[in-house]
Amino acid sequence: MTTQVYTTAAKRESVRSRAGRGKWWLIGIGLVVILVATIAATSKPSDYRELSIGNYTDGGARAVAQILGDQGVTVRQFDALARVFVADPATTTLVIAGADFLTSAQVESIAAYEGDVLFIGASDEVLSALDPGLGAAYDFLPEPVEAACDDPDAVAAGESRLEWSAIAPTGPTDAELCFKGRSDAYGMAVIETPSGTRTVVANPAVYQNGSLTAHGNAALALRTAGHHENVAWYLASWTDPTLLGTPGQPPSFDVTPDFLPPGFGTALYALGLAALVAALWKGRRFGPLAVEPLPVVVRASEATRGRARLYRRARAYGRATAALRAASARRVGSRLGVPRSTSREGMVAAIERATGRSPQDVARILYGPPPTSEAEMMSIVDQLDALEGEVHRQ
Repeated sequence: MTTQVYTTAAKRESVRSRAGRGKWWLIGIGLVVILVATIAATSKPSDYRELSIGNYTDGGARAVAQILGDQGVTVRQFDALARVFVADPATTTLVIAGADFLTSAQVESIAAYEGDVLFIGASDEVLSALDPGLGAAYDFLPEPVEAACDDPDAVAAGESRLEWSAIAPTGPTDAELCFKGRSDAYGMAVIETPSGTRTVVANPAVYQNGSLTAHGNAALALRTAGHHENVAWYLASWTDPTLLGTPGQPPSFDVTPDFLPPGFGTALYALGLAALVAALWKGRRFGPLAVEPLPVVVRASEATRGRARLYRRARAYGRATAALRAASARRVGSRLGVPRSTSREGMVAAIERATGRSPQDVARILYGPPPTSEAEMMSIVDQLDALEGEVHRQ
């Protein structure tokens, strides 16, 4: 039985009487706010974008640019792909910081670049365009890993950290894969093409100020970006739809043409401020809020369905399937008494003994390539359900 409690709002007090009674408190609070705002405005960095060479916070890449500069390497940053100017590709490394923001059209324009390219971040669009046998993967066991390859840059680094985003072979490939994790995911791929070397480092933290001194990140970052005397550092973002121009030629157009009359931005700001003042002056003033108990309970099933709808709308079949596979492996491992730290091979062997399935079949269901359609995802879900049922019947 629910009891409803009705409350009556207190009588409204005029603004003038409240201000007259507590004006000294208001003045003191205003001075404190002004002081805090001044300190915050003068102390925060002028550039706080992730992987920006002008950002000296933990997420920036200012340290890499400064060390390369001390070694005689010229580093220039560009915020639009169409503005990237490369006078001589033979002496310039094109760095794509935040490669997972690139569109398919941008990837195609970069693939035609006649020179070495370093991609910081991994995505299916980038990897499949560079090598059809590679794809993006999600590693659920972040860990420090050894180079375990012949690439000189990776060998010099010795060790790096494999994070959530990784590289996975999806077919035959000639790429040199380095920093292998326990789930057959790699942290780096080096692809030789007729146009030049394409290097993909999946973990952006390798180049960030806050983790540059960890593991072998400094050696890996400086060597992969410092092969040539010039670096064109493109900071990718979802707001830039432009394409890479022709090397050796300056940009042929202004990415953000100023077709608006002079002073338009200032006038728009003044109009917005005037509208805000008018709203505060003439707007309806409400009295104090009436307090009323209103418990809200969201069922776990509703939250799960909500996330599922978001995955479906975004067509994130790979991410959703990876989450389902990880959850299924966790439940099966708990049922069989397999510790979480076990390797992929140990998990496959335990399930093989419990169900009698072939190790290839178990590995395909739990660790196979990500699906590309909803039908493939539902097929994998059915197979995971069947596999769990066989384990629980034991």
